[in-house]
Amino acid sequence: MSPDTMRRIDRWVGRPLCFLLSLAARRRRGEQPRPRRLMFIALAELGALVLTYPAMQEARRRFPDAEHHFLTFAAGRQVLEIMGVPPGNIVTIRTDGLFRFVFGTLAAIWRCRRLGIDASVNFEVYARFSTILAFLSGARWRSGFHRFREEGHYIGDLLTHRAVYSPHLHAASAYLGLVAALSEPATDEPVPKAVLPDVRPMRFRFEPDPAELQALRQRLAAEGVPLDGSRKLILLNANASDLIAQRRWPVERYAELAARLLRDPSVTLGLTGSPEERPQAERLVRQIGSDRVVNLAGRTSLTGLLHLFCLADGLVTNDSGPAHFASATNIPTVVLYGPETPRIFGPIGDRQRAIWLGLACSPCVSVYNQKKSVCGDNRCMTGIGVAQVLTALQAAMGAPRGPSAPGGNLAHAAAGDAAGPANGRRAAS
Repeated sequence: MSPDTMRRIDRWVGRPLCFLLSLAARRRRGEQPRPRRLMFIALAELGALVLTYPAMQEARRRFPDAEHHFLTFAAGRQVLEIMGVPPGNIVTIRTDGLFRFVFGTLAAIWRCRRLGIDASVNFEVYARFSTILAFLSGARWRSGFHRFREEGHYIGDLLTHRAVYSPHLHAASAYLGLVAALSEPATDEPVPKAVLPDVRPMRFRFEPDPAELQALRQRLAAEGVPLDGSRKLILLNANASDLIAQRRWPVERYAELAARLLRDPSVTLGLTGSPEERPQAERLVRQIGSDRVVNLAGRTSLTGLLHLFCLADGLVTNDSGPAHFASATNIPTVVLYGPETPRIFGPIGDRQRAIWLGLACSPCVSVYNQKKSVCGDNRCMTGIGVAQVLTALQAAMGAPRGPSAPGGNLAHAAAGDAAGPANGRRAAS
């Protein structure tokens, strides 16, 4: 189903269901949860799954005796398995068609109830669908983001542990806060009333398989990309999901960036993307017009992509899932932000840098509008110049490993970039 269809279902079906279920809900107050089977819920965006990892680690620390399960859409299964969630502990819902979606939802609820889920942590913000799933799962204790005195964002009275959604917290910290909230007695007040730990040391780190690395080296060498120390492989991810089309940097800019990078005779470029994005990547290959460009879109699994990140020397990507997957490795990465802000959804790895212009209208998508913008002129992305990106990539590739704040620290970008606006030009350092 399209993102817009899912938004409409959440709004027009979710609202009355939340109201009706709230009439039957019995709020628990004052009880201290001691969950035996805990269900995490995160559905739509694959990159957000990576950001839930610190919260999962915190749950293991706080509830060491509990079984941990995860409910997500079918596309998220592979991400969770790579993150170490046992396949038998993952409950999925298919979204490829309305019938499969409805049947999959009912099957997921039935399975949760059979598992005996007694606590849930809902990472989705103000999403009625995931709130309903948490309630119907049979969980006695349910932690999630609540609107309190905010107008709109109605999700009924289905949470036992209500957290404030703060746009001043990085998403990974906010998710961890939901686990901390579940550690406190049920109350009508916002929880948790605590200082949250630093999420950076708790981030997901991918451990590559040496055999797979060697096989990938041989495969790349066969395609004219010998990674023997004499050549550099830089990856370009020129795509973004259909959820927020405004996140795309113009393809023409990627072509210009490629031409600038290829001035270095030791550089080879690899284009990444999903199988559906391979034709677009092929057009970009033709537009670049160099025999030192290889189209890798749709030719690697997610595990293969992570191994590719372990071998490559740099990555430039739109704000999308690959930016967060890359943060699980040591690849120097530049992430381009526009309609969203890296202060909330920036990757939390050691070698990630974000470029964000900080226009007055940005960020224009958020949990408050179901991440749907009316903007048809995304100057927040078109205003990012090639020289800015090239400077940030060179700095990232030359910088030693070290701690970085979630989303990076914002600093002024290189001057003299005619493609950028005269004021407010920023890049993460």
